[in-house]
Amino acid sequence: MRLRPVDQAGFTLLEIMVVVMLMGLLTAVLVSQGNWTSDDRQLEEEAARLEDTLALLNERSLFSGQLLALRLQTTGWTPLAYDRIEGDFLPVDDTALKAHRLPPSLELVWELDDLGEDQARLSDVAETLVQDDVMAGTGEGLLDGEEGDESDQDDEVFPQVFFFPSGEVSPLTLTLRAYDDVEAEQRLRVSALGQFSDPDAENDEENEP
Repeated sequence: MRLRPVDQAGFTLLEIMVVVMLMGLLTAVLVSQGNWTSDDRQLEEEAARLEDTLALLNERSLFSGQLLALRLQTTGWTPLAYDRIEGDFLPVDDTALKAHRLPPSLELVWELDDLGEDQARLSDVAETLVQDDVMAGTGEGLLDGEEGDESDQDDEVFPQVFFFPSGEVSPLTLTLRAYDDVEAEQRLRVSALGQFSDPDAENDEENEP
Protein backbone atom coordinates (compact mmCIF):
# COMPACT_ATOMS: atom_id res chain seq x y z
CA MET A 1 0.00 0.00 0.00
CA ARG A 2 1.44 3.36 -1.03
CA LEU A 3 1.32 6.16 1.59
CA ARG A 4 0.13 9.55 0.50
CA PRO A 5 2.56 12.39 1.31
CA VAL A 6 1.51 14.66 4.15
CA ASP A 7 1.27 18.34 3.28
CA GLN A 8 3.72 20.41 5.41
CA ALA A 9 2.64 23.98 6.12
CA GLY A 10 5.36 26.48 7.02
CA PHE A 11 5.50 30.13 8.21
CA THR A 12 5.37 32.80 5.60
CA LEU A 13 7.94 35.60 5.52
CA LEU A 14 5.30 38.09 6.65
CA GLU A 15 4.42 36.01 9.72
CA ILE A 16 8.07 35.71 10.69
CA MET A 17 8.55 39.49 10.38
CA VAL A 18 5.50 40.14 12.57
CA VAL A 19 6.82 37.80 15.28
CA VAL A 20 10.26 39.44 15.19
CA MET A 21 8.70 42.92 15.51
CA LEU A 22 6.58 41.83 18.48
CA MET A 23 9.62 40.34 20.21
CA GLY A 24 11.54 43.57 19.64
CA LEU A 25 8.75 45.67 21.16
CA LEU A 26 8.48 43.37 24.16
CA THR A 27 12.24 43.54 24.73
CA ALA A 28 12.20 47.35 24.58
CA VAL A 29 9.40 47.50 27.16
CA LEU A 30 11.21 45.14 29.52
CA VAL A 31 14.49 47.05 29.22
CA SER A 32 12.86 50.43 29.88
CA GLN A 33 11.02 49.00 32.88
CA GLY A 34 14.25 47.54 34.21
CA ASN A 35 16.05 50.89 33.88
CA TRP A 36 13.25 52.70 35.71
CA THR A 37 13.36 50.19 38.54
CA SER A 38 17.14 50.49 38.75
CA ASP A 39 17.06 54.31 38.92
CA ASP A 40 14.29 54.27 41.50
CA ARG A 41 16.21 51.83 43.69
CA GLN A 42 19.42 53.82 43.31
CA LEU A 43 17.63 57.02 44.33
CA GLU A 44 16.37 55.43 47.54
CA GLU A 45 19.76 53.92 48.37
CA GLU A 46 21.70 57.12 47.70
CA ALA A 47 19.21 59.27 49.61
CA ALA A 48 19.54 56.97 52.61
CA ARG A 49 23.34 57.08 52.32
CA LEU A 50 23.33 60.88 52.22
CA GLU A 51 21.04 61.15 55.24
CA ASP A 52 23.26 58.73 57.19
CA THR A 53 26.32 60.83 56.31
CA LEU A 54 24.65 64.03 57.52
CA ALA A 55 23.49 62.42 60.76
CA LEU A 56 26.92 60.93 61.43
CA LEU A 57 28.69 64.24 60.82
CA ASN A 58 26.31 66.04 63.18
CA GLU A 59 26.74 63.37 65.87
CA ARG A 60 30.51 63.30 65.54
CA SER A 61 30.76 67.09 65.76
CA LEU A 62 28.70 67.11 68.95
CA PHE A 63 30.78 64.44 70.68
CA SER A 64 34.22 65.46 69.43
CA GLY A 65 33.82 69.22 69.72
CA GLN A 66 35.25 69.58 66.21
CA LEU A 67 34.01 71.73 63.35
CA LEU A 68 32.97 69.40 60.53
CA ALA A 69 31.70 70.14 57.05
CA LEU A 70 30.35 68.64 53.86
CA ARG A 71 31.54 69.69 50.42
CA LEU A 72 28.77 69.15 47.88
CA GLN A 73 29.13 68.50 44.17
CA THR A 74 26.62 67.47 41.55
CA THR A 75 28.49 64.16 41.31
CA GLY A 76 28.68 63.41 45.05
CA TRP A 77 29.94 64.71 48.39
CA THR A 78 33.01 64.79 50.62
CA PRO A 79 32.89 64.84 54.46
CA LEU A 80 35.54 67.16 55.93
CA ALA A 81 37.00 68.06 59.31
CA TYR A 82 38.63 71.39 60.09
CA ASP A 83 42.30 71.03 61.01
CA ARG A 84 43.58 74.05 62.96
CA ILE A 85 47.21 73.10 62.34
CA GLU A 86 46.74 73.00 58.58
CA GLY A 87 44.23 75.84 58.63
CA ASP A 88 42.02 73.97 56.19
CA PHE A 89 39.21 71.46 55.86
CA LEU A 90 40.63 67.98 55.29
CA PRO A 91 38.94 64.65 54.48
CA VAL A 92 37.66 62.85 57.57
CA ASP A 93 39.85 59.94 58.67
CA ASP A 94 36.96 57.50 58.98
CA THR A 95 35.85 54.81 56.54
CA ALA A 96 32.23 55.56 57.43
CA LEU A 97 32.71 59.17 56.31
CA LYS A 98 34.75 58.80 53.15
CA ALA A 99 34.07 60.74 49.97
CA HIS A 100 31.23 59.31 47.90
CA ARG A 101 30.56 59.51 44.18
CA LEU A 102 27.06 59.09 42.80
CA PRO A 103 26.18 56.64 40.01
CA PRO A 104 26.44 58.28 36.56
CA SER A 105 22.65 58.28 36.17
CA LEU A 106 22.08 60.49 39.24
CA GLU A 107 22.92 64.06 40.22
CA LEU A 108 22.81 66.08 43.43
CA VAL A 109 21.50 69.64 43.66
CA TRP A 110 21.05 71.76 46.77
CA GLU A 111 19.67 75.05 47.99
CA LEU A 112 20.72 76.76 51.21
CA ASP A 113 17.63 77.78 53.16
CA ASP A 114 17.27 81.52 53.60
CA LEU A 115 17.03 82.13 57.32
CA GLY A 116 18.24 85.70 57.30
CA GLU A 117 20.90 86.61 59.83
CA ASP A 118 21.00 83.12 61.37
CA GLN A 119 22.00 81.55 58.06
CA ALA A 120 24.70 84.16 57.43
CA ARG A 121 26.09 83.72 60.94
CA LEU A 122 26.87 80.02 60.45
CA SER A 123 28.82 80.62 57.25
CA ASP A 124 30.55 83.67 58.67
CA VAL A 125 31.69 81.80 61.78
CA ALA A 126 33.26 79.02 59.72
CA GLU A 127 34.95 81.38 57.25
CA THR A 128 36.17 83.69 60.01
CA LEU A 129 37.67 80.77 61.91
CA VAL A 130 39.60 79.63 58.84
CA GLN A 131 40.61 83.18 57.93
CA ASP A 132 41.94 83.85 61.44
CA ASP A 133 44.05 80.70 61.36
CA VAL A 134 45.43 81.51 57.92
CA MET A 135 46.27 85.09 58.91
CA ALA A 136 47.98 83.78 62.04
CA GLY A 137 50.20 81.61 59.86
CA THR A 138 48.93 78.28 61.14
CA GLY A 139 48.10 77.01 57.68
CA GLU A 140 47.81 77.69 54.01
CA GLY A 141 44.24 76.61 53.29
CA LEU A 142 42.48 78.24 50.37
CA LEU A 143 39.37 80.33 50.73
CA ASP A 144 36.95 81.34 48.01
CA GLY A 145 38.52 83.91 45.76
CA GLU A 146 42.13 83.01 46.54
CA GLU A 147 44.42 81.99 43.72
CA GLY A 148 45.66 78.46 43.43
CA ASP A 149 46.46 75.72 41.01
CA GLU A 150 43.65 75.67 38.45
CA SER A 151 43.72 71.89 38.38
CA ASP A 152 42.91 71.80 42.10
CA GLN A 153 40.30 74.56 42.23
CA ASP A 154 37.33 72.17 42.04
CA ASP A 155 38.69 70.24 45.02
CA GLU A 156 39.35 73.43 47.03
CA VAL A 157 35.83 74.85 46.91
CA PHE A 158 34.84 76.02 50.39
CA PRO A 159 32.35 73.57 51.98
CA GLN A 160 28.67 74.49 51.78
CA VAL A 161 27.42 72.66 54.90
CA PHE A 162 28.87 73.09 58.39
CA PHE A 163 28.36 71.07 61.57
CA PHE A 164 29.18 72.90 64.79
CA PRO A 165 29.86 71.30 68.20
CA SER A 166 26.96 73.39 69.53
CA GLY A 167 24.58 71.27 67.43
CA GLU A 168 23.94 73.90 64.76
CA VAL A 169 23.92 72.82 61.12
CA SER A 170 23.75 74.84 57.92
CA PRO A 171 20.06 74.53 56.95
CA LEU A 172 19.47 73.46 53.37
CA THR A 173 17.38 71.35 51.04
CA LEU A 174 19.06 68.54 49.09
CA THR A 175 17.66 66.89 45.98
CA LEU A 176 18.86 63.67 44.39
CA ARG A 177 17.42 63.08 40.92
CA ALA A 178 17.84 60.98 37.81
CA TYR A 179 19.18 62.55 34.63
CA ASP A 180 16.76 60.62 32.42
CA ASP A 181 13.64 61.37 34.46
CA VAL A 182 13.28 64.77 36.14
CA GLU A 183 10.26 63.51 38.07
CA ALA A 184 12.29 60.73 39.70
CA GLU A 185 13.83 62.42 42.72
CA GLN A 186 14.36 62.20 46.48
CA ARG A 187 14.41 65.38 48.57
CA LEU A 188 15.73 65.98 52.07
CA ARG A 189 15.53 69.11 54.22
CA VAL A 190 18.02 69.73 57.02
CA SER A 191 17.09 72.22 59.73
CA ALA A 192 19.46 74.50 61.65
CA LEU A 193 19.22 72.02 64.55
CA GLY A 194 20.21 69.04 62.42
CA GLN A 195 16.71 67.60 62.06
CA PHE A 196 15.68 65.86 58.83
CA SER A 197 12.35 66.11 57.06
CA ASP A 198 10.72 65.47 53.69
CA PRO A 199 9.72 68.84 52.17
CA ASP A 200 7.33 67.15 49.75
CA ALA A 201 5.45 65.49 52.61
CA GLU A 202 5.26 68.83 54.43
CA ASN A 203 3.81 70.51 51.34
CA ASP A 204 1.19 67.76 51.01
CA GLU A 205 0.10 68.26 54.61
CA GLU A 206 -0.18 72.02 54.11
CA ASN A 207 -2.37 71.54 51.03
CA GLU A 208 -4.75 69.16 52.77
CA PRO A 209 -8.12 70.79 53.67
